[in-house]
Order: sequence, then C-alpha cells, then structure tokens
Amino acid sequence: MVGDGSETHSSAARSKSPIKVQDELECALAGKALLNSPRFNKGSAFTAEERDAFQLNGLLPTAIHTLGQQTKRAYEQYLSYEHPIAKNQFLQSLRDQNEVLFYRLILDHLKEMFSIIYTPTEGDAIEQYSHLFRRPEGCFLDVENIDTVDEVVGQWAHPDDIDYIVVTDGEEILGIGDQGVGAIGISTAKLALMTLCAGVCT
Repeated sequence: MVGDGSETHSSAARSKSPIKVQDELECALAGKALLNSPRFNKGSAFTAEERDAFQLNGLLPTAIHTLGQQTKRAYEQYLSYEHPIAKNQFLQSLRDQNEVLFYRLILDHLKEMFSIIYTPTEGDAIEQYSHLFRRPEGCFLDVENIDTVDEVVGQWAHPDDIDYIVVTDGEEILGIGDQGVGAIGISTAKLALMTLCAGVCT
C-alpha cells in the first residue's frame, strides 16, 4: 500500500516473484524511491494505473512492457557480454535494479547461467570483490565488536521477517582460500539459488 498523505492506494505495484508465493508484498514507496528499490521496481512494466498511483509519470519512458518483453531484452543484453565475469556483473547490476526481472531471466536460462551466478564465475567475482564492489549486500558482523551484534542485526532486519540465513566466516570459499569480506558474495549467490530452485524469498 502506498500513502500519498491523504489516501491509501491499493498496491498494484506489489512485487511478484517468479517463484510462486502465497502473499503479495505491500509497497510504501513512490516516485524515485520506488524506482530505486530493487525489490519493488518493475521498470517499464509499471502499468498506466500504477504510474498514476505511485507518481511515476515522467520518471519512465512512456512505453509499457510485459515481464516477458523485459526478459527478452535483458537476455539480449546478457548475450552481448563475452567474458563470464562481465556476464556475472551484468546480472548483479540487474539484481540491484529489478529483482523480479533478475530472477525471471535466470529462471528462464538456469542451466546456462548457473556457472555464471555460482561456481566457478562467482569465485572469480569474490576474488575481485574490492574492484567490483558497487553497493553492500547482507549483514556484516565484526568479531572485534561482538557486543554490537544484536544492535547491528536489529538495524538490518526484524527477526520476524527472517526465515532463512546463509552465514560465512570467509574461510576456504569455493576452494580459493580465505576471502575476507568478499566472501559475502558466496552467501548472496547461495540465497539467489535458494530463491530460484527452492522458492525461498530473500
């Protein structure tokens, strides 16, 4: 649901996972904030009604596309990259913009893309973490500040919203040795596979 200060709009922009889920997600964002949220952003797939309700007119090209059309275009973009690490980074960028499109694209091409989003290519991305870093993902717990763990976890998410976690200490990642904070990539990669293959919503 999105409030505009005077009324509440029914959330036509509720995010739909490519994996069937029982509940729709309610969205309390509008305008640029909505477009900057990878969980709720649908890009050119927002309908005319949704664009009115969520103050998106003028923030998107006027053409409206289906998820299928978006997926076809994204796959063509994916194929334009030759090196596996470049394909991996394209998919990561897509995930940072539009999670539904990210999962739909990979679900449609899972056999082809498995080695790109997981081993061996994700191992290469983890080794180059500092050079490829765009934005933080996950929750970083500092062993030197163990007393702050409860506070940090509380800032990241409410316990009632968490059903499944993937934890790493950064050691012996994919046979490439200790990777420090870059090992967060193995956790996010495994969570993506859990969503794609087991329907776990992350």
